[in-house]
Amino acid sequence: MTATFIHLRNHTEFSLRDGLLRVNSMVDAAVEDGMPAIAVTDQSNLFALVKFYRAAISAGIKPILGADLWLENPLNEAQPAVFTLLAQNRAGYANLTKLISR
Repeated sequence: MTATFIHLRNHTEFSLRDGLLRVNSMVDAAVEDGMPAIAVTDQSNLFALVKFYRAAISAGIKPILGADLWLENPLNEAQPAVFTLLAQNRAGYANLTKLISR
């Protein structure tokens, strides 16, 4: 079995701080590279979710949903900690929406 690379941290045009990647272009590139799945982890939001999910499913790629969350860093207040969280199932997605809402 050969190892397959899957991008698990991608910011799309819906990432308010640093996203440039267009959802459809990202999915097309994943298909071209033969990736079985790809993730979207925009910063502190799930705005790209519907567009990404539909594009990935229609292209035959497994969509992986997630987000990058910024948390206070008590050791260095000027440098917050960034955590990439991925939802494994519906319960994970529900938990992720709760965390983002907080």
